[in-house]
Amino acid sequence: MGLMVALLLAPPQGRYRALVERPLERLRLVFVARAPATPELPPVEEPAHPPPTPAAPAAQAPRQAEAGGGEGPDPILPPARLHDDSGRVLLPADDAWARATRRPPGAAPPPGPPRDPMERKNPVDYRGTRFGKDWTSDGDLADVTRQELVRAQKKVAEFLLGQDIQHAQARPSPEVRFNPARHERPADLGSEATGDAWRAAPISYEPAPGLDGRASRRIREQIAELEAATQGCDAARVRRLLAPALQALENLQRAEYAWARGADPIRRAHELPNAANSAWDQARRALWYAGRQLSGCRR
Repeated sequence: MGLMVALLLAPPQGRYRALVERPLERLRLVFVARAPATPELPPVEEPAHPPPTPAAPAAQAPRQAEAGGGEGPDPILPPARLHDDSGRVLLPADDAWARATRRPPGAAPPPGPPRDPMERKNPVDYRGTRFGKDWTSDGDLADVTRQELVRAQKKVAEFLLGQDIQHAQARPSPEVRFNPARHERPADLGSEATGDAWRAAPISYEPAPGLDGRASRRIREQIAELEAATQGCDAARVRRLLAPALQALENLQRAEYAWARGADPIRRAHELPNAANSAWDQARRALWYAGRQLSGCRR
């Protein structure tokens, strides 16, 4: 270490000292301009007999193709271009791949179709295994716990109820006769003051005959018969008494329209039948009450 310190601290001596003190005298850069030299090409000697033109083989190619069953050399295509003059990408013709993959009989089959240059290669070489169905998706601890709970509940349900589990269905209304005197809350039945006394009509419940248009057709026929039989009554009173029936008829037609126009399966199985049955029952009660009130002026 002492020798290295002495060498570093020692001043330059001899030739090295002269080069350090006079660097400009040692190195000088001079630029000399000169004309570029053109290489001389050797003279081209023309042959005494010109080679035969390739027109003859080209002329014989069609005949050879006809004799060999239509197999001929591919035509010479111009250089490929990726974009046209306006900058749009040029797509190959429909028969470009067929012409490119055409091969003589007995040759090895060509590889698969060319890879799309715009498609990026997947950097992960993933190959599915039989353990793939047991892996959970990426997520935090709460997501993984929720997935495990769902899987456990599904296994327990399959063990208790079997593979084919039937979903719960709405229970239809009971087909019993309605007795207003035994109703638990008489205030829900309506009254003359509120204009909904028709709700307490003592008629038995029955479901709608169907959602194919028969139910609404029957209600319209009953309304037309009642209007024809009460022409001598007050028109304003008749309209007021038939208003609930007309409103129920509109709800019934709306349910039939949704059923005929392809509603979703859940709505067809639960909502539409219940809505049709309720509208059918309300229309029948309103017509019974209107006929009872207009019995004094009917023909």
